Amino acid sequence: MKKTIKYILLMINIVLLLVGCNNSGINNEAVDTMVNESIVQTSGFSISSDSTEMNTSAKGTVFVKGVDGIVQHIQIIAWIEIDPNDWGGISFYVPDNWHISSIISSYPENEPQKKPEDYISIFTTADSKYKLNKMIEIGKNRDYVPTGGGIGTVAIDLILKDGKDKSETFNIVIGVGSDEKDGVKIENPDSISIEIPLSSSTDWE
Repeated sequence: MKKTIKYILLMINIVLLLVGCNNSGINNEAVDTMVNESIVQTSGFSISSDSTEMNTSAKGTVFVKGVDGIVQHIQIIAWIEIDPNDWGGISFYVPDNWHISSIISSYPENEPQKKPEDYISIFTTADSKYKLNKMIEIGKNRDYVPTGGGIGTVAIDLILKDGKDKSETFNIVIGVGSDEKDGVKIENPDSISIEIPLSSSTDWE
């Protein structure tokens, strides 16, 4: 009987010791994890195709990243929804002095027979008169045929080009939806411009 009690107490001590070790490991990991590392500024946005009967929208946040107050990296995270009857989809217009380093997309979600990469296009113009010379198009069909619609999340990473002068502000335009008036097809009739100050006077802390 006494041996049984000692065995039970021993097992309880071992269990408590293991739990304590696991908790200690979790706490140490939490201490070592960096939260919002290099984030110097954020800006939220929301745009929808209110001028049309389309239910197309984009909502998210622009994360500005840098070291010692020098901006080097922009990340755009957006939740998107595209109307089943919409051929215009959603477009992100990016300024010339930023390079599109990567794009991750889940649109259209919950449709395993469709590949998200088939629903993204990137266009660039060399015409210097356009300050926003790159276009990232999601769910757009230039033949004016709806792509089927759906929802998803998009992450766009931009890196400042070498040898380019930095502007005082970072500016992108996001357009959504499609329309037709008097027989004329209109892409992205609703849009917003997002401007984020990047000057040295910005409060980075």
